[in-house]
Amino acid sequence: MPLEVISKIHSEQTDKPSIVLIHGACMGAWVWEGNFMDYFYAAGHSVYALSLSHHANSDGDGALRWTSIRRYVQDLEEVVDGIAGPVFLIGHSMGGFTIQHYMKHPAKQVVGAALLCSAPVYGLWHLIGKLILHYPIHFFQSVIQMSWLPVMKDASRLKRVMFRNDFQEQQMAPVMSKLQDESFLAFLEMVFLRLPKLKRFPVPVLVVGAEKDYLISIKDTQRMARHYGVDALIVKDASHCLMLEAGWEMVAEKIKSFAHQH
Repeated sequence: MPLEVISKIHSEQTDKPSIVLIHGACMGAWVWEGNFMDYFYAAGHSVYALSLSHHANSDGDGALRWTSIRRYVQDLEEVVDGIAGPVFLIGHSMGGFTIQHYMKHPAKQVVGAALLCSAPVYGLWHLIGKLILHYPIHFFQSVIQMSWLPVMKDASRLKRVMFRNDFQEQQMAPVMSKLQDESFLAFLEMVFLRLPKLKRFPVPVLVVGAEKDYLISIKDTQRMARHYGVDALIVKDASHCLMLEAGWEMVAEKIKSFAHQH
């Protein structure tokens, strides 16, 4: 089952860990192209961005709708095991949730991780309440259809739940064109069915949240950070897709500094 892995690899080995980027729900490796991939490559890291099973150009077994987080963890294992030398993981949203599960049995070469606006260890209960309150018709339509496209494929809703108010319309169009459906089972697992049973991270972890994130609240991010015994970094004025927005360089710089310290 081939996985799409977009990479920028240095021809000569460096002392810096390779960076593995794991996207969030409804996205693919494409979300890291430019910005984060170019930044970390220029900083001396080899960079790998994978598309999880059934996402973008990756194949998958069975139907996307019933694909489990367990499959995404196996995807991450496959990519990490194919990289020689130390590896630092960066996961956004569902990608951060995948990392939390992966950290139950990580490869020995994994030296650290950063969770960006990650689905929290306690589940997405707060998000369910917000969606029912703000978008009751579209939420129940999504549940009945077992598809998140009714919520995601509308520019005004998408902007509210994933981007800052100043995110430009010309930037929104290419993102919307690439968004896809997500596993409904994986969503249920992020709410309550398969929460990470990880009491502490076996490697240093940076927990990053966004001040204006509709999907993952500051409180959820801070609570998750406390669970792992660290302080959360909350990025002022940022929203859920902070790696695509103005100010992404500051976020990348914070992660780079953290990775280099460990």
